[in-house]
Amino acid sequence: MSKSIRIPAPDPSDTSPAVTHVPATSRPSRALVAGVALGAAALGLAACGPAGAGVAYVTSPAVSASSPSASAVAGGRYTKIVAMSGLQVSPPTTSATSEHLGLTWAQAATAFAATSAVQGSHAQAILGYGLVTLSGSTLPGGTSPLDRRGAWVGITWGETTSCPAAAVPPAGSSTSRASYHQIFTAVVIYGQGGDGAIVYTSRGTPSCGGPQTGPTVTAAREVLSMPWQQTTPLHNGSVRVSYQAPSCATLFSTASSGNMGVGKYILTVEATEPFDHASCPTTTHTTSIRLFPSPVPPGAPAVPSHTTLGRGPTGPVSVLEAGHIAGGP
Repeated sequence: MSKSIRIPAPDPSDTSPAVTHVPATSRPSRALVAGVALGAAALGLAACGPAGAGVAYVTSPAVSASSPSASAVAGGRYTKIVAMSGLQVSPPTTSATSEHLGLTWAQAATAFAATSAVQGSHAQAILGYGLVTLSGSTLPGGTSPLDRRGAWVGITWGETTSCPAAAVPPAGSSTSRASYHQIFTAVVIYGQGGDGAIVYTSRGTPSCGGPQTGPTVTAAREVLSMPWQQTTPLHNGSVRVSYQAPSCATLFSTASSGNMGVGKYILTVEATEPFDHASCPTTTHTTSIRLFPSPVPPGAPAVPSHTTLGRGPTGPVSVLEAGHIAGGP
């Protein structure tokens, strides 16, 4: 599996006046719903869960588990045990290799950054290969129990929000630091070639305050820029397009950038689909994309009788905003 992150951009050589830009339609804003709670659950006390749930892995008393940190990964693999509520990642027992599950670290990073659940700005992001154990949570249908299973695991935390409760209370504040638990979101890519992944959000304090919630486990979805075909002429500043995608795909966003004065535009259609969508037949989806406001604003140039519509790059789209993904080889 070879993937690369490509972000559509307008033609830089077009310097004609009257440049217009229609930003991506509102991308879903992921609500933070959990944080970290280390203790017996994090250490994975042995128990047999319900059908479809992971089986707990008991750590050795001599081996301590810690919260995720940039120092937990190096050379493309986990180097220490990391625990987040009921999810635990241990260093792999096999010798180091540049590829696991048919993916290199760079390819796994592409899939991790394109997962819709990690959309937004985060202070920290790490990725490495490790052995995953999940206890105390029911897995999505079709997912095998995770009991020291080899997987690429990307973790983000420290999401930027406008909520005052998003930051750990300062020393001396009336709010106890002990009552605040950081939220960690882990993308576990366990399928060969990346075909199979879940998102685990650990238990903790919601970003805008309130009682602790979680943990949650959901099937991971990847954001892809899709090739499209125009199906209707330009009308009232919009066109309608169609694209082929699995029936389980959903529209994520659309965008248009270009020059109204010369009638040149680059259109993009982004959709999300499960990492493992083999059971979803391919179908035709349609959507409308606005090129410019209608009616045309006063003083704007007349709309040309012919418009030229181009496609932006297709493939995985990075929605994770982080300065650096730690853990690469």
